[in-house]
Amino acid sequence: MKFYIVKKANKLDAIPADKELLERYKADHYSYVDIVSACNKEDALKRLTTEQKHSKKQLIIGVNIAVFSLILIICTIN
Repeated sequence: MKFYIVKKANKLDAIPADKELLERYKADHYSYVDIVSACNKEDALKRLTTEQKHSKKQLIIGVNIAVFSLILIICTIN
């Protein structure tokens, strides 16, 4: 069975691949991410690539921690 993966505010959801259902979700401010073949909703979400699972917020937090750590290392060396 095919599922559309949709996203709203960093929350992913899998819906059956039906154009009318997808349009209703888009009207509710969801955005289309991908289409996958899976047995059920949970399996559909697991089949996404890891890039699509991680949000930009997690990336920004990681970069900030790395920069802060680098600044601390430079300050302790001097």
